[in-house]
Amino acid sequence: MTERALLLAGTVALGLVLDLFALLLLPLRLGGHLVPAGPVVALVGNALLGTVANRLARERTPAQVLLGLVVVLSATAVARGPGGDVIVTRDLEGMYLVFVIAACLGAGAPLLRRTR
Repeated sequence: MTERALLLAGTVALGLVLDLFALLLLPLRLGGHLVPAGPVVALVGNALLGTVANRLARERTPAQVLLGLVVVLSATAVARGPGGDVIVTRDLEGMYLVFVIAACLGAGAPLLRRTR
């Protein structure tokens, strides 16, 4: 395996774990109020992961792959499972939308910088 393929595989693996963790933080409640910890984790984590991976690869491909992963994971999160179960329930729809926007902005932020 080449270094580039290994870096892309690591970016996908870390991005998947990070975004799944952030997705599972969506129903976090403190004092009965929803706290947007998941979107903040997704925004900051994806931005850092994409920036570090881009600098190591000296190209934009890792951030592009990370952005694609975020879109696929976000679409999968609202799909119904075989038993009709879902990750995002009706009371979390607003927080889920904030998560999708934050995760996409975080993954796309490294694409706005110039490569060296």
